[in-house]
Amino acid sequence: MLIVVSVIGLVTLFALPKFNGLAERNRLQSARDELAAAIATARAAAVQKGRTATLFLSGNQMWVTVVTNNAGSTTTIVPVKSFSTLYNVSVSPKDAALTSITFDMRGFATPRLSQTGIFRINGANKKDSLCITTAGQLMPRGCSL
Repeated sequence: MLIVVSVIGLVTLFALPKFNGLAERNRLQSARDELAAAIATARAAAVQKGRTATLFLSGNQMWVTVVTNNAGSTTTIVPVKSFSTLYNVSVSPKDAALTSITFDMRGFATPRLSQTGIFRINGANKKDSLCITTAGQLMPRGCSL
């Protein structure tokens, strides 16, 4: 019985770091998916409603609003979400000026982005990124078409 307990303890000792890495990778992927979904939601809302929609990224928080009438009132369609609270990661744009992306009624970023938008997602030991074209479309992994 003591030998079995010792072997289980050794296996657990070697497997634990792998589980921590797996958990962090899953948190990064979840944060990336959440950001991609918010961008897609903003584009879809702009097209569906025929009005501008804006994705905001401030600090480590994100939300999406859409203009609802000619007076310029907005409705929040994706509530404020904090990446540090939800996923224990930080999200920041590569270009510090990219704190919001506004989509027009055709689903394009307006004004057009001056360069590819890169959002960096940082965990404790791992990193990931999400890229969008100058027109505001999501790019596949690797930031290349």
